[in-house]
Amino acid sequence: MDRRREKRMTGKILIIGATGAVGRELLARLETSGEEVLAASRHPAGAASEVQTRARFVAFDLERPETFAPALDGVDRVFLIARPGDEHADRLALPLIDEMKRRGVRHVVNLSAMGAELRSGFALRKVELYLEDSGIGFTHLRPNWFMQVFSSGTLLGGLRATGEIRIPAGHAKISYIDVRDIASVAALALTEPGHRGKAYTLTGDEALDTTEVAQLLSHAAQRPLRYVPLSEDEARSTLRAAGFPDEWVERLIHFYRFVREGFCAPSSPDVCTVLGRPARTFAAFAREHASLWAAPSV
Repeated sequence: MDRRREKRMTGKILIIGATGAVGRELLARLETSGEEVLAASRHPAGAASEVQTRARFVAFDLERPETFAPALDGVDRVFLIARPGDEHADRLALPLIDEMKRRGVRHVVNLSAMGAELRSGFALRKVELYLEDSGIGFTHLRPNWFMQVFSSGTLLGGLRATGEIRIPAGHAKISYIDVRDIASVAALALTEPGHRGKAYTLTGDEALDTTEVAQLLSHAAQRPLRYVPLSEDEARSTLRAAGFPDEWVERLIHFYRFVREGFCAPSSPDVCTVLGRPARTFAAFAREHASLWAAPSV
């Protein structure tokens, strides 16, 4: 498809995963684009009160195919997140892609994962291939681990409570990416020509091991923070004791095996290529959010 045809796209943009880390940032970037944007949510009324955006929330649930057609009404482009932590994400996403094709969607920006193209049995790779074969224009975004894993959820809780990062990452390096850079790339891929048929690996420009991460967080927060490497069994016990279901625990353990094998260490120039600037650094991220890891007040 040529660029002239891309420029004529005037329909709505549907953002799937609109209340997630990337989706929220993407909504913020599309606020001033002049596009009509729809934000998908299983609970649109609650999401609309939670997320500050001018986008209209619509009912959508990957597990309820009857929500697909109404959400896609008049939609020209879609930002797709096919449940990246779900080993069977393809079972839900493939019927959605079929419905996109029936409804005349012309371009899908698909959030996948770094290295998906190397793993034929990986659910997100199956989604990529099905989308490519559908005839719909596509752009794959393949991000590395988010910097924001340290500013929310269990890792943030551990840092605040104990001053420790306790994960089974060994001494492997990760080229962490800021979700805001992912969202910026997604926004351009949805609104500008030249990105169809492309796949972008989205990483930071530097790879850090977890000891180096702890040092950067410690320096920013002006508080001693340290990395405590766990074995798989130790991590499994810790996560189960925290109440996480076995399926989620085993999935996370599996992801960290890829980390220890070095799959997450390479850096890609794609953020700079698309945005025309370097990716955000982890040091800058740490300084910006330093108050999150500061010593708890007494």
